[in-house]
Amino acid sequence: MITGSNVFYISNFNVIGGVETFLYEICKKYHEYDITVIYKNGDIKQIQRVTKYVKVLKYNNEVINCKKFFCNYEIDIINKVEADEIIQIIHAMYITNKIKPRLDSRITTYLAVSDIAAKEYEELTGIKCKVCRNPLTMLDDEMVEPLMLISATRLTPEKGKERMEILAKELDRANIDYLWLVFTNDENAIKNPNIVFIKPKINVRPYIKAIKEHGYGVQLSDCEGDCYFTRECEALGVPLIVTPVPSFKEQGLIEGKNCYYVPFNMKDIGVERFKKIPKYNGYIGEDKWIDNLVKDKSNYKEDKMKVKLRCIRNYLDVELKRDVVVNEEITVSKERADQLLANPNHIVEFVECIEEKPIVEKAVQPTKKVIKRKK
Repeated sequence: MITGSNVFYISNFNVIGGVETFLYEICKKYHEYDITVIYKNGDIKQIQRVTKYVKVLKYNNEVINCKKFFCNYEIDIINKVEADEIIQIIHAMYITNKIKPRLDSRITTYLAVSDIAAKEYEELTGIKCKVCRNPLTMLDDEMVEPLMLISATRLTPEKGKERMEILAKELDRANIDYLWLVFTNDENAIKNPNIVFIKPKINVRPYIKAIKEHGYGVQLSDCEGDCYFTRECEALGVPLIVTPVPSFKEQGLIEGKNCYYVPFNMKDIGVERFKKIPKYNGYIGEDKWIDNLVKDKSNYKEDKMKVKLRCIRNYLDVELKRDVVVNEEITVSKERADQLLANPNHIVEFVECIEEKPIVEKAVQPTKKVIKRKK
């Protein structure tokens, strides 16, 4: 059984994502309270940075007994939850992004990350949402000094890939010297010598800070619930080039003060104005998570990560100084697991990681209501 006061559930920790950042931020900001994060599968680095602040558990079909249970989209384990309150967090624009809502009568509260996200969800489902914006903290030791124009985004239509191509061409046409660093998995999706693609990093704030007074953060999306990238830029006092997304205006982005808006159709962008870079003090903003958490004291202490492996081929383990046989399970440090799982000297594989295997749950079939006709 998993117990706790505040339990947050995420099915999969992706390498990058708003929900992943949300969990990291809320755990970092409110770790003095009793918080537990459970997941089914995910990226090790994402899991490790949350583990620094709160208890993180891989879910193995246990019963969950807690005071408040927070869902992030998925509610597939709700049958296993015994809680005073079950809360669904609305992270995105459900109508605009055509997301199917996860509904269940046991959900007691819906929290949306912005006014516009709450409005869309209510229009779609008829369910009233409270607005509780994403938490955000800033630590000085996260900062270093690179210099760049920066984006951290997927290069997909709804995230503005075509708009990014147009903006780059307009900057080139105006002979504006720039270097655009794009953190994404979609490498070389845009052909332009001034755009440099880098695989995603969990923490891009050092690079955001480096462009202060020298450039912009750029986010040209169709829509956003409450974009962490633009929030981070605003918190660091870095101006933005953005599309007129409602949540950006709600966030406090004002033309000429801390941002420049470009139209969705990218007509008459006016890139010459970008030469005058707005300067302003950073603004973090407020969230209401203090009103939505159980204030029980946390007794969590970080443990060094251990990884459970299963032997798939007999081998002599140099650390254990003995033979390990097929199907034997061993528990090792993360560093040792990396050696065993990714040793270039191994022609064949000797072990597999048990902990990183996703658990496939059987879908719960809805109960059909039988209506008896009167004779």
